Amino acid sequence: MQLIWISGSTSTMKQIKITGRTMIKLAILSFSLFILIGIGIHFLGFRVAVRFSPEMTKEMGGVITRKELDEIEATYRDKLQTLQRQLPLIESKTSSLGKLKDQFSELATPTTIKTKPQNLDN
Repeated sequence: MQLIWISGSTSTMKQIKITGRTMIKLAILSFSLFILIGIGIHFLGFRVAVRFSPEMTKEMGGVITRKELDEIEATYRDKLQTLQRQLPLIESKTSSLGKLKDQFSELATPTTIKTKPQNLDN
């Protein structure tokens, strides 16, 4: 396929051959151009945002200060200590529930099954 272009008053005719190879080259070139423009806009935009609105940058980029990180770690340490204090109580509850389960299974099992010898030969 060809693209014919007649230009100006001098009427020069230019022909551009449109082949698969030229389309691939054009696609790669435009893709690369858009990627480079996107990278440029990203870094320029981030630089402008840091300079004029650091709070917005922190919110969007997930950046936190050392002070905020220390506060978060302190709250996590408090929660961990609370859970560690509750651990013995939870362990005792689970052991008591296990004992209750064994008692109920003992009550629920018929005496004939308890006294009947297990015959594995069938």
